[in-house]
Amino acid sequence: MTTQKTEPFIRKPPSHAYDTAALQEAQPLSLGCEPSGVNAVALVQDVAERIRPLIARKAAATPQKQARDRDRGKNRRIAETGIILAGLMRRGVRGKWHSVHEGRGKWFWNKSRKLPFGYDAFWRKAKAMIDLGLIEYVPGKGWRNAWGDWQGEEARLRPSEALLKLAESYGCNRETAASDWPLVTPAPVMAEAVPVVIKQFPESNGAPLPPVPASLVTCMTRLSEAIAGHTFAGCASPVLQKVFTGSLAFHGRIYAKGADNYQTMPREYRRSITIDGEAVKEVDVSASFLSIALARLGLPVPEGDPYDLPGLDMVKHRRAVKEWFVITFGAGKPCSRWPGKTEQNIRSSIRAAEIMKAAQARYPFLERLQDVVPADVMASVPENYRQKAVGQYLMCLEAQIMLEAIGDIIKMGGIALPLHDALLVPESWSERAHDAIEQASIGQLERALRVTVN
Repeated sequence: MTTQKTEPFIRKPPSHAYDTAALQEAQPLSLGCEPSGVNAVALVQDVAERIRPLIARKAAATPQKQARDRDRGKNRRIAETGIILAGLMRRGVRGKWHSVHEGRGKWFWNKSRKLPFGYDAFWRKAKAMIDLGLIEYVPGKGWRNAWGDWQGEEARLRPSEALLKLAESYGCNRETAASDWPLVTPAPVMAEAVPVVIKQFPESNGAPLPPVPASLVTCMTRLSEAIAGHTFAGCASPVLQKVFTGSLAFHGRIYAKGADNYQTMPREYRRSITIDGEAVKEVDVSASFLSIALARLGLPVPEGDPYDLPGLDMVKHRRAVKEWFVITFGAGKPCSRWPGKTEQNIRSSIRAAEIMKAAQARYPFLERLQDVVPADVMASVPENYRQKAVGQYLMCLEAQIMLEAIGDIIKMGGIALPLHDALLVPESWSERAHDAIEQASIGQLERALRVTVN
């Protein structure tokens, strides 16, 4: 009897060398941006000329017909190239990825989004830029997130180093991006979002979910009705959805839907937003999770900067310290080493273990973070999710404070948009929003959180 030889299993290497987490964090590409200013326009014209040979129709067969080839599509090619580049450069100048469906029947290309051009025009120019090495490209592939939601087949695109260097040669860089690539025509959100969603804990095996309280749906409906009474520029008219994880005690943040929503913009881009023609301000809770955790445990918030840690140069390391607290609360345990997706300039500036030592010296409770969550609430969480539940619980308390503050502002005749640990309000409402957040935090935590206006 002959024994059949079995080939050893060899794991297939990835089809790309990019960080998977960064690819999954990609935001939908905006096709509502346009180049502005002589530098951005000159860059667009250069790129449009470079891609012309790759997208032009086949040359005419006779010299007479070739002589009549006068690039009659030039203006349209420049305009469409400009919109593509503007969308890519808005976030891509920071190394961020954008997502675009490669299937023409997917939601991205739905006619209700009122895009300035369609599937064929976009991909013809995008693929020409990919061939020229101006765009980094990862083909679309279906995948499911932690809750089992199917994310579709979206390609990932971002400007290549070659394009970023070309842009810099024209004077277009990270500092000028907000003025070079303004959002002019936001794509409308296709449909109204379900007001409140409760998602399963990851790997919960389909445990039953609690019903959504009618009072919470009413609250979100009133917010949507209030938004409908105002005019927004610089972002899509907001469509909001409140999302919980596992129960009404975890997560609870409100998210804005759509590719051109105000939440996914960097702060400097949000400064161009207006509400009813008025400039906006951000009203922020200082060191939100840290302050809420201290309140939950009955511990005082120290005077001065809560992120000021002993023995560290805070002028040099404050950004790294803030990132350390974000990672720590998200993981539910002190961060002893930087995760791989942490920005390189933070990773190389200071060791996470050094920050951990200083943070635990100032805040000993960090060694028992799970105490922040009430025991009966923590008992409802799957064992493998309990560390992460710490950040999700703090997030929910923060969201309750913000929703209560928004409700108070609406009752006074104003409007406020949630930014997780902040509110975006018309400038004339910034002081009233400040007071509303303070009062809401007293109601939830029996102490006022520190609030700043930016």
